[in-house]
Amino acid sequence: MKKFFAPVLLAAICQLSFAAGMNIKLTIKGLANQEMILANYFGDKQYVKDTFKLDAKGSITFKADTSLPGGVYLAVFPVMGNKYFEFIIAEPTFTLETDSTDFVGKMKVTGSVENTLFYDDTKYLAAMRTKSDSLNTLYRKATDQKEKDRLMELLKGIDKEVREKRNGIMTQYPSLFYAKLLKSMKEVDVPDFPRDANGKVIDSAWQWRYYKAHYWDNVDLRDDRLLRCPILHNKLKTFMSQTVVQNPDSVIVAGDDLIQKTDLKGDMYRYILTYIFNEAANSKLMCFDGAYVFFGKKYFCDDRMTPWIDTAKRFKICDRVKRLEPVLCDKKAQRLILWTDSTETEWRSLYDVKAKWTILAFWDPDCSHCKKEIPILAEAYHNLKKKGISVEVYSPTIMDMDNYKDWIEFIKKNNLDWINVCDVRRHSNFRWEWDIQSTPQVYILDAQKNIKARRIGADNIEDYILHLEDPTYRPKSLLKVNDNDKQEGTD
Repeated sequence: MKKFFAPVLLAAICQLSFAAGMNIKLTIKGLANQEMILANYFGDKQYVKDTFKLDAKGSITFKADTSLPGGVYLAVFPVMGNKYFEFIIAEPTFTLETDSTDFVGKMKVTGSVENTLFYDDTKYLAAMRTKSDSLNTLYRKATDQKEKDRLMELLKGIDKEVREKRNGIMTQYPSLFYAKLLKSMKEVDVPDFPRDANGKVIDSAWQWRYYKAHYWDNVDLRDDRLLRCPILHNKLKTFMSQTVVQNPDSVIVAGDDLIQKTDLKGDMYRYILTYIFNEAANSKLMCFDGAYVFFGKKYFCDDRMTPWIDTAKRFKICDRVKRLEPVLCDKKAQRLILWTDSTETEWRSLYDVKAKWTILAFWDPDCSHCKKEIPILAEAYHNLKKKGISVEVYSPTIMDMDNYKDWIEFIKKNNLDWINVCDVRRHSNFRWEWDIQSTPQVYILDAQKNIKARRIGADNIEDYILHLEDPTYRPKSLLKVNDNDKQEGTD
């Protein structure tokens, strides 16, 4: 027996309409007149479809002119602590009979090839698992190496037998949903490394590239039925977060290629696109807003590509895309000319800074977080100077005249001996142009004023510039953004 919302080995939901309507009967011995919850999966979540009451014989019949969306459903029983069994809806008419003492073991299927295969396979796996557990126990207790080797061969034999049986189902019933589900669970068979005449590996990254290129070979990404299963969601998550290199360019290429494998209109397309976009929107890794801008601009700012997005949401997404695009990593920095004090007698331009690396630091004297971060930035700046690195800080301050004295005092107290500029009369629109939603916000620019980092934490600055100086120097950790700004997602 299983409990509702517990992990499921072979659970899946698909969507399929039947012209012939629906006539499905469930009978569960021992649950007369009890409540039953009908539930389904969507991605990594489970949803209640409806609640019913079994009759005096423990039966319920779903009969209608149109069918429920096809897939694997959960029949959940609150009286049993939300224990449940699963069944596939892929044919319009069938009957299931079982017993509350053993849902799976006593299941009888009539009129359904899908459910017959599903339950035969489930029972077979349970028997193989019992056999495997017994052998594993003996293996752990064995002290003789020959005996351990013998037991290991038996365990490998069980694994081979299971794989061959499932391959047989996929070969014999290629059009069935259950066969597609089993195929989607198959791992990619990765060949050995290519080697030279002496047996030496030619390319150490070849297997990883092969695995990534063939990751989706066993999944029909144009079949929306596979969306309604936790298997699809977990494969998608693993692919985007672990298989794809975690930098924005790799995510853009891999994510867009994956989206293009769908039909660009169905539920699978919508789910995969939304997942990738929201992950980019919520990422705290450096420069990942580049991926957000790419997918937002290509798909969400075009109502033909995302017709399900309402006008207000689309406006918010596109507004964020428009503000972010000019300040993404590797973009050329915009012109910025501000005054060195409130008298507006001396102007300083960002492009007049002559240094290999320019740290562009926006902050506010009233900001408590700035009061912690800016002194850390000053320490990093002085440390880099001592190491002989060509670096300068151009530091615009967001304030009005009421904060002027606090600004000057903070500069003196913390030895901010860099280019301090302000715009107390708000002649400049730099807050919008540089996407200053919160402070501090720090950018790192190269000698040509290309943006190499943005929203970087003060404690990462020294480490990152050392990495820019010498790519073999590895930062201590993945660079994360230093503020709580969140891009506009679809949630």
